[in-house]
Amino acid sequence: MKTIRSVTVGSAFKVGAVLSALLFAVLGIFILLLPGLFGASLPRSIIGGYSDPVSALGVDLVIYLIGVVAYGVIGGIGGAIYAFLYNLVADVVGGLEIDID
Repeated sequence: MKTIRSVTVGSAFKVGAVLSALLFAVLGIFILLLPGLFGASLPRSIIGGYSDPVSALGVDLVIYLIGVVAYGVIGGIGGAIYAFLYNLVADVVGGLEIDID
């Protein structure tokens, strides 16, 4: 058994950012882009109706890209906070034990 005693905050930020951005990228296709192709766009209904389907899809695409970046940043910050807190707790309770072959 090996014990993970600490996690670097920078690496946790990178992993959290990439995982969160990927999660939003995959789910965002189903939540934002696919409904937009069929005229049932949530951003379009919030911002206001667009009669031109190409410009409406453009708005959906821009919101999708902003969401990927924002979700990545938020996930990275969350990962960094968790790594910092893990390091504090691991000093007290000893960290995670893993079995490596």
